[in-house]
Amino acid sequence: MSSERAAVAAHFALLGLVCATWGSSIDDAKLLLGLDERKLGWLLFSGPAGCLASFAFASALTAKFGSRSCLILSTILYLASTAGGMVCFLSRASFPFWCATTACLAATGNLFNISMNTQAGIVERRAGRTIMGSFHAIFSLMCLVASVGAVSASYLGVPPECRLSAVLVIAVVVHLSFLRWLPKDDDMAAKPGRGRLRLPDAQLLVVGLAALVVIACEGAINNWVGVFYHDSLGAPPGQVKWGYCAVGAMTALGRFSADPLVNRYGAGKVFHSYSLLVAIGMATALSSPFLGLSPLPLVLMATGGYGIAGFGISALVPILYSKTNKTTSMSAASALTFVGAMGFAGSFMVSPAIGCIANATNLSVALGVFAALILTCAFLRIDGTACRGEPRCTPVAPRKP
Repeated sequence: MSSERAAVAAHFALLGLVCATWGSSIDDAKLLLGLDERKLGWLLFSGPAGCLASFAFASALTAKFGSRSCLILSTILYLASTAGGMVCFLSRASFPFWCATTACLAATGNLFNISMNTQAGIVERRAGRTIMGSFHAIFSLMCLVASVGAVSASYLGVPPECRLSAVLVIAVVVHLSFLRWLPKDDDMAAKPGRGRLRLPDAQLLVVGLAALVVIACEGAINNWVGVFYHDSLGAPPGQVKWGYCAVGAMTALGRFSADPLVNRYGAGKVFHSYSLLVAIGMATALSSPFLGLSPLPLVLMATGGYGIAGFGISALVPILYSKTNKTTSMSAASALTFVGAMGFAGSFMVSPAIGCIANATNLSVALGVFAALILTCAFLRIDGTACRGEPRCTPVAPRKP
């Protein structure tokens, strides 16, 4: 593995560790503030709101200063926002302060995500083969590590602010250790005048629509799994994180195998098959409260369903991002900004929608809406990269400073 690839992979790991630590603390925040599903939905809504606001400047910043400089800046801002989340737990902050902190986390995390995936695209072009799945696999692996840490902390009674502080220290060390090896922007990412957002071509528009559905469903799975275990299953504290761990483990496994499957069977077939797996897994988990099972089999069935859904969701985003990074209609950063904006439009509506539907019916029905929605991706034509019969990208030499 080259030093550039290792440096980008380290930042994927950093983001996964911090993101999953925060995500696994959502149910702790719910209990701390005494929120019902509707107010929790609005708290989670502030995340996509901040994320969408950041799209206004993310592409311009990346085009002006380059993805490398933006990644460094966004890492600092993201870790500072995470420190703000730790302060929220320590000070038992008010609901508006929680919303503001969540919005800042999402906004800085989005800039981190765009610049990091642009850097991954640079490494992928220089490698001359599809490796995007491996980067996202590392992200998922660190999500799993954070999930296991959350489960262990629940058993040991470690408060969420302690977990956040430990993760912050690790993240700072990782960032400083790999900073100097981050790749410089190549001609495709740094070409002057290509940072402006343009109208997408038809192919990129389809990728954007797919991202909207996939990321909405991903948010429904990751953000609400702990709440589902606590409220719908009545799981004891030590078992509340099982679903989150199952999703993280199977997502990591699925992403490590994604690139070989895409190269062998084509991105379209993998995308459609994995979309079906997500729907099947969610249906299995969400139906479990209605089967009259005893407590342990109930939790095990839901955990198995969430594991299937996690494996299914694993390859969808890497396929979309790999395709986006190779577009020729605009710069990689601008294309990622467009696809990201479409994707996070799904995140924007998913939390309040689930909260409102759950308030009117129940959480299983609310999450089931998104299980049905992901089925549309099984019939959506995705012209993925590295499909069988499609010419592969050729290696690109590193840009001289």
